[in-house]
Amino acid sequence: MKKTAKKKKVPRSWFWRFLSESRAALFLIGINSAVFGYLSTHAVGKDQLMAWVLYPGNLLEGRYWCLVTSGFLHRDWTHLALNMLGVFVFGRVVERHLGVARTLMIYFGALVISMMFSTAVYAFVFSKSVAIIGASGAVMGLLGAAMLLEPFAVTWEMFLPLPVMVKGWLFLLADLKGFLGGERDGVSHLAHLTGFLSVAFLVYLLSRKDQKKMRAGLIINICSFIAFWLARVWMIQHNVFKFG
Repeated sequence: MKKTAKKKKVPRSWFWRFLSESRAALFLIGINSAVFGYLSTHAVGKDQLMAWVLYPGNLLEGRYWCLVTSGFLHRDWTHLALNMLGVFVFGRVVERHLGVARTLMIYFGALVISMMFSTAVYAFVFSKSVAIIGASGAVMGLLGAAMLLEPFAVTWEMFLPLPVMVKGWLFLLADLKGFLGGERDGVSHLAHLTGFLSVAFLVYLLSRKDQKKMRAGLIINICSFIAFWLARVWMIQHNVFKFG
């Protein structure tokens, strides 16, 4: 009998590899852009729009859908573009490891957790009725997952080629500073922080293999941050950057 020759697998082009890692990100960018485009071109009344915005009054009246819908509302094109850049950069890193469905789970899970916890803190701790819009909390969830799954992945967000874990540290420190400074810039840094920390809860919805990978990533982040901080202290003490 003649043996059937095995077909050689044709390697996919870079374009198809690129698309295969961007399905979740492109889907989310498409939805967010479509919502913003619709609201920008149609006259939507303020009262009608406020039914979809997250603030304590809506939750008390049973409009729980605003925990999700408020994440698809953006102040302007700049707000939208910055969030979608984060979705694209960090979403691709997460999708390489978790696939489309679990990447979307991280996104929407982080969105709901960040919206719910930050609203509760504003209302019950600071006695403030704060309206929160935008996908920043969800983006921070993707960032948190990305820096655990692939700490040394070099990304080009804002055109700075840095490992994703370093960008995670910078965002985290900036949001801590913004929150402790009273959020005078009009940004809900608390929503960013709770979105970032939401990964600590969402990881338990993943497989044991993924949990193990993320725990290893956490150890790498902690050890790398300590090493970086000690090196920084040493350089300051020894005036490494002092000239003249």
